[in-house]
Amino acid sequence: MKKIINLFVILAVAVQLTACLSSEDPYYAGFSFEKPTNVRNALYANTTMDSVIVRCLGPWQITADLPNMDWCSIDRMKGSGSAIYSMTVNFTSNTTGISRLAQFTITDTERPSEAHATWQYLQYATRGDGSFGNAALVKTITSSDQWKVNISYDSKSRPVSLSMTDPDGHSENISIAYHEPSSLLTVKMSDGTLTGTMDKGYQTEKLIGSGDTIGYTSQYYSNGVQMPVSYAFNYFSSKSKTRQAYAYLLGGKSVEPDSLHTADSLTYYNQRKVEPKTVTIERYGLEYGSFDNRYQTVDVNQLILGMDDCEPLQLLAMFRYCRSTSIVKRAVRVGGGVIDVTTELNADRSVRRMVVKDSRKATEVTYDFEY
Repeated sequence: MKKIINLFVILAVAVQLTACLSSEDPYYAGFSFEKPTNVRNALYANTTMDSVIVRCLGPWQITADLPNMDWCSIDRMKGSGSAIYSMTVNFTSNTTGISRLAQFTITDTERPSEAHATWQYLQYATRGDGSFGNAALVKTITSSDQWKVNISYDSKSRPVSLSMTDPDGHSENISIAYHEPSSLLTVKMSDGTLTGTMDKGYQTEKLIGSGDTIGYTSQYYSNGVQMPVSYAFNYFSSKSKTRQAYAYLLGGKSVEPDSLHTADSLTYYNQRKVEPKTVTIERYGLEYGSFDNRYQTVDVNQLILGMDDCEPLQLLAMFRYCRSTSIVKRAVRVGGGVIDVTTELNADRSVRRMVVKDSRKATEVTYDFEY
């Protein structure tokens, strides 16, 4: 009896690779994967590379199983046995506006019916920042109250620099570097340098520097149990001169990539640590219109409180849970006051202009977007 020994032990839904053959000597076949570690592997619209690392006992080949897979390719499709292979998987950016699926099967060419394994790549319609893969890149934002923002991007549509200049000419300059081999995200600001570990969407849960911290924190129920991020979470930014915090209530909406979700309410906290020292706390109920907030790279909802209260990394949507997928049309302040938002779109559904009218402050600010 000849026994085919299955070493495909990682992918949980692989077929059973054990069989009996009429021979005295054992024939070894099968595959042991270091990567990928799942049958279905999710990636973002601007993910362009991954890898397959597999030990092959027998001669093998890889086949593409689905039609229209020209957006996904593996640089080696066949080889001999008794070896470990590392292959590069290349993806083109997903600019279709919908998710797409690729599937590959690796087969032992001498015993194809007994030794084979299948895995998939699901590429989301959205980038890591929550914008669509075909979303327009916002290069400049100017406001009628004399603020100006300039943004630049790399080839993967990731922001690499931002400058935010106030009416007095003072600028906040930010540079962002992505080191994919180490998954290190580095953000250099006027307050110092912060780093974090980035995920496949080139984002992080927290950036930490010398005395500065930016990122997510959890909210908790009255009994001390942590709330899931789909229900509520906080975003905070603690720097040398200011501390800002934004509390979002989603009420149980999915925050998975490509899902639709909007925050029901927002609580904003701003503490100025230097003279004149001030503390501001405001709570808003949020209402949304029919316009989608994913057709441009920036999260335009971050502008409803004004440039002075806008956290730059949130504007860049570098913490994607904060991006509601619809554009706010009204924010009703607890204790009185309404912020009304009027939005005009370009032909590609990106935002061309926003007018934010705050009844409590008696202000009206127009934001113009250039691409």
